[in-house]
Amino acid sequence: MGVLFLFQDPLGDDKGLAHLYPQAALFREAGEGYADLLALEGVEREGRLVLRVRLARYPNPLEGPLGFSLATVALWLDTGEGGEEELLPGLRTPSGQGWEAAYRLTGFGGERRTPQGERAPVPAWREGEWVVLDTGLPPGPYGIYGVVGLFDPFAPDYLRPTSPEGSPWTLGAPPGSPPVVDLLAPNPLDQVEAYQKGVLKPLRPKGFTLRRESLWAFALGGVSLFLAFLLRRR
Repeated sequence: MGVLFLFQDPLGDDKGLAHLYPQAALFREAGEGYADLLALEGVEREGRLVLRVRLARYPNPLEGPLGFSLATVALWLDTGEGGEEELLPGLRTPSGQGWEAAYRLTGFGGERRTPQGERAPVPAWREGEWVVLDTGLPPGPYGIYGVVGLFDPFAPDYLRPTSPEGSPWTLGAPPGSPPVVDLLAPNPLDQVEAYQKGVLKPLRPKGFTLRRESLWAFALGGVSLFLAFLLRRR
């Protein structure tokens, strides 16, 4: 297993823009932190990109087989040019940085989605405090978007919807807010801006860039040596 990247997210920022959590006993009794994203790690296994997600807590009142049941993690990968720019209602990518592959990870399994609306299950499992998903894609310098919301088995994205006043079963949030409480953004100011403007910036693994730069440096070094060799012969 080779670690490709690790993105960390602040602890205790699963509040959206002061969103009001549902007031049903199911959520009140679960306490806090079950929708708080702490980290997203990418590893290479057998030539495929595997994503590992860490949440702050894993209460499981609905007895999900993956050991949690109140949170939904949504991930998107920008793997090429163009792509779909809507992430969720109320949340988009920057212009020209759309996604080509999306994933939903709940306590009941993993699912891959395409911009055309196709869905297919993907392997998902637990490794200690990490929830793991096999993307089925080769590793690459992809742009990555991630959010966490509250699990709703009947919602199209498995994300519990919002309403201006909130209710026992909905998130209380300003009109037009996306149905999420945490965004993958290490800088808290970026999170606030994403909620306010409805545009989430992608995170991009730096290791791939460094590798490309190293290759360029190696190539330039080789050219320099070759030129020096020619000059000596003269």
